[in-house]
Amino acid sequence: MSQTKDTPPAYSADFVVSAAAFKQFPEPLDFEVALLGRSNSGKSSLLNRFIGRKSLARVSGTPGRTRLINFFKIAWTKEEAPFYVADLPGYGFAAAPKDMVAGWQELVNSYLKAKRPNRLALLLMDIRRDPQIEEKNLVQWLKDLAIDFRLVATKADKLNSSARSKRLKIIQKDLQLPEPPLMFSALSGEGREVLISALRQKAQSD
Repeated sequence: MSQTKDTPPAYSADFVVSAAAFKQFPEPLDFEVALLGRSNSGKSSLLNRFIGRKSLARVSGTPGRTRLINFFKIAWTKEEAPFYVADLPGYGFAAAPKDMVAGWQELVNSYLKAKRPNRLALLLMDIRRDPQIEEKNLVQWLKDLAIDFRLVATKADKLNSSARSKRLKIIQKDLQLPEPPLMFSALSGEGREVLISALRQKAQSD
């Protein structure tokens, strides 16, 4: 599926708040998606393509620009209940002082440990990269916190079909994932329908 035509853009997609502390988090909705990944993993690009908007989330050419947790309120149709997407600060490659990076980490910690009902974490990773200690630690942490998560291999358009299959197997094995990563391309939209389906299924699970 090189182009996605089945699901139209979200009925509504609005920025809610940039939170610098737990007390600024919005009251939970029935479902919430958390985006995690390195600073250059393509979180903003995925979010924009996923909901069918070009500039809801700001895409920066400089990794590490997202220093707060940005909450967006999304509804696919007028009839469906809205849900939050929480875009968390990226890790790695962020050009910032160590004390500032530590502050971002503390913010992410407070979010992951917060009681948010029916939450799905999407851990984004460039399909061309091997998992590093940060991804391995984060996967283990999500498991320890009993947070349901899926690995999303981004920038899939950079590889051919054969190379993609090999990379997905390597990533799954290295991170000891129970199921293969989801594949996504913000450029072509490939993987959008699969991702939407996975989120809708999770939203209806509890």
